[in-house]
Amino acid sequence: MYYIGKTLELMGIACLGAALLFVFTNPLDYSESKLMGIEMGLLTLGILIFFVGRLIEKRS
Repeated sequence: MYYIGKTLELMGIACLGAALLFVFTNPLDYSESKLMGIEMGLLTLGILIFFVGRLIEKRS
């Protein structure tokens, strides 16, 4: 369970990094409102995955 928790933490960090990448570079040339929706979705997903991984890691 420890490794599953660590993997989920890393996946959460990757989602947060993807959100920052979209915000600063806008590689797909989206409008600002669409980009903000993608950013908020990735940030929410990343934070949730990170803390679920943290909880799993602490329990084992």
